[in-house]
Amino acid sequence: MGEEFNALQRAGTWVLVPPKPTLNVLPNKWVFRIKHNFDGSVQRYKARLVANGFHQQEGLDYGETFSPVVNHSTIRLILALSVQFQWPVRQLDVQNAFLHWLSR
Repeated sequence: MGEEFNALQRAGTWVLVPPKPTLNVLPNKWVFRIKHNFDGSVQRYKARLVANGFHQQEGLDYGETFSPVVNHSTIRLILALSVQFQWPVRQLDVQNAFLHWLSR
């Protein structure tokens, strides 16, 4: 929990302000998950602080929504090109990736 909370603070994801009667204050909660290795042993414990967004009202709390997700056909094309031209394929993971666009 501390690692997740510190990452959120470093990214400047919130500012404490007094609540206004015209604003909808969203409750939040911690979601816990255990990541396992291939042999079933515990790799690490994960915690994520989430806002209960289902309390939001369109037009009041937000206007548009967007999720930057890659299209499956794009992945297939890149993999096909990598085979055709013998390009090496790499995989990576960016910790707290959803926070990086906020601070840049």
